[in-house]
Amino acid sequence: MIPKRSAMSRAARAGGTVAVAAALLTASGCAAEAEAPGTQAGASPIASPTATSTPTPDPTALAEAAAAADEALLPFAAEEIREWAPTAVPSSDSEGFASAFSGWMSEHTAKNHRSTDNSAEAGSYLVQIACRGEGTITVETSTLDGQPASDPVVCRNSTIAFDATTPTEGLVTELALDGAPTIYALSFQHAPAG
Repeated sequence: MIPKRSAMSRAARAGGTVAVAAALLTASGCAAEAEAPGTQAGASPIASPTATSTPTPDPTALAEAAAAADEALLPFAAEEIREWAPTAVPSSDSEGFASAFSGWMSEHTAKNHRSTDNSAEAGSYLVQIACRGEGTITVETSTLDGQPASDPVVCRNSTIAFDATTPTEGLVTELALDGAPTIYALSFQHAPAG
C-alpha cells in the first residue's frame, strides 16, 4: 500500500516544479513580461503617452529669417545699393562734396539709423536724400550737442534736397523708418559761398 501524501506536500511539489520551470526559462534567456490586468495573454500592452517638449526657437535664426524676408521686399537687391547710391545723390566727384552714406532699413534690421560725422566742418550744407521702397524715412540733422541743424525732412520713394547748418564742427544725421523695407542714399555738399 502506497502511503497517501498530504495535500500540503503535493502543493509544495507543484510549487517546486513551477520554481524549477521559472529558473530554467530565466537561465535560457526567456523571460515573461508582466501583463497589464485585463489583457489577453500574448497581447501587446498599450503604451502610455510620452511627454514631448517643444523646442525653443533659436532667436538668432528667427532674426536672420525675418531680416531675409525684409530684404526680399526691397525694390532691388541690397548688393546693388553701392552702385545705385552715386547715381541717386551727388557723389565724391561732385563739387563741394563732403560725405555720403547709403543702406537699407526695415522693421527687423534697423528702424532707426544714427550717423555722426565728427569731422564735418562748421557751416552750411546742401543735403540730398534718395529713398526707394514703400516705407517713409524721416531725416533729422543736428549738431554734436543736439541743436537742430535743419527741419525734419520726410522722404517717400523720392529724392529731396534740403539745407543743414551747423555753427560748430560735427554733424549728426538720424533716419527713422515707418513702414516697409526701404533703401536710402544721403549726400552732403558744402553750400556755395555767397
